[in-house]
Parts: sequence; structure tokens; C-alpha cells
Amino acid sequence: MSIPGARPFREIAVQMLASVMIPLTVAGTGLYYTSWQQNLNDLKTMIELVSDQSPEKRKYGVAMFEYLLKNDKVPVEFVSAQLDYANSSQDKDLLPLMESALQKVAITNPKVADVYREALERLPTRLFVHVMNDEQRQCWRTMMGALKDYDRAKITVPGIARAVWAGKQHELRIFRKSDLDRATQLITAFTAVGFTVALADLSAAWEGDARVKPNTMELWFGKTALPTACVSGFSKVIEPAAVEDHASTAE
Repeated sequence: MSIPGARPFREIAVQMLASVMIPLTVAGTGLYYTSWQQNLNDLKTMIELVSDQSPEKRKYGVAMFEYLLKNDKVPVEFVSAQLDYANSSQDKDLLPLMESALQKVAITNPKVADVYREALERLPTRLFVHVMNDEQRQCWRTMMGALKDYDRAKITVPGIARAVWAGKQHELRIFRKSDLDRATQLITAFTAVGFTVALADLSAAWEGDARVKPNTMELWFGKTALPTACVSGFSKVIEPAAVEDHASTAE
């Protein structure tokens, strides 16, 4: 028996639920936006500190970078961009500091280890060049000048070192299996400008995955004849900026 003028219980229940859920939804949306805005502000502050002219502020920026990493608040795009910036910064301590922060956090946070690896893979290949004499050194610079801009942008040369070894052919050495595809791309680019390089995969010969950073390789000039282009020369020769005679892949 229903009471005249009374609303069904179902209708009342729906209205009661709506009166509770609407404020909760609004509050939840507000909290999400506030959290998102705070994360964005933290990232902005960190970037400003890291890129500041003051060495002390840059150190604070790296400390903040490490804190945000611990709390999973730095997307891989930001990590990649920060490493790229540090790699080209005049402050030579900035990149080691940022990498140290990443490595420390990666020990306890596997997600950061994955982000670090992916960020390094997005950076230009670190290529340590070994030559036997000044002629080979100049040949390398000629080869760099002959590469297409797109291919040259994918290479950074931390050092050119003089080293004598018994190898006859020119070798591109990799130490991690994950670098095989990138090495194949580099060899293709070298071949296109007449520089024949053999691939030497040393990833199984030693603990490269543990000792060498991803996307780090070595180019060794052998005793074979240099490309014709190095004799005739190209009109465009790249002079590496501030390159010192040193080579250390495992650092």
C-alpha cells in the first residue's frame, strides 16, 4: 500500500547518492588539479635551478631533481631533456651530478632505472675515438664533416685519444647488446661517406651492461688504408669543440 504523494524510495536514494557524490567528485577533482599543479611547479623550479648561472643554485637543482625522482615525479621526457642540457652545459660537473642522482635513486626504485636507461638512449651516442696518428685524427674530422646533419647530430665525441693496437680494420665497438641497433645505424652512415667500419660486439666478452652506460661506443682506427675522401678532402671539416686527448668508456 503506497502513501499518496510519497516519492518512491529508489528516487530518494538516487537523490541522496547524488547529493553525496557531487561534492566528493568536485573535491577529488580539486585535489587532483592541485597535485598536478604542484608537480608542474616543482619541475619548473627544478629546471630553473639547474639552469641557473650560480653553481650553488645548480647544486640545489640537482638535489631537487633527486628528490623528485624518488617520488616518481620526473617523466622520462624531463629526464632526457635535463641530461641533454647537462651534456652540453659549460659546467662539466653538472652531468656527472645528475647521473649520480639517477644512479642512487635507481638502486631503490626500479622505475627510475628504466627511465634513466630510456633517457640515455634518447641522447646522442657517446663515441670515444681512438687514432694511431694525426692523419687518422684529421680523417675522423673529415668524416664528421661529410656526414649528413641528421647523422652528425646523433653523435657526441667526449674525447679523441691516440692508441696503437694490432688491428687492421677500423672497428666500432659496442659493450651492451641494447646498443646494437644504434651501432648498425652509425655504420650505415659511415659507409655512406666512404668510411668502412666493422662492428665489434663485445657485450658478451665482459660485464658491459654493468660497467658501461647505454649508448656509449668506441671507434678504433686500424692499420687499413684511409678512405679516399680523407686524401682528396671534403669542403666541410668539423673541428670538435674543446675535445681533449682522453678516452674512458667505462666512466
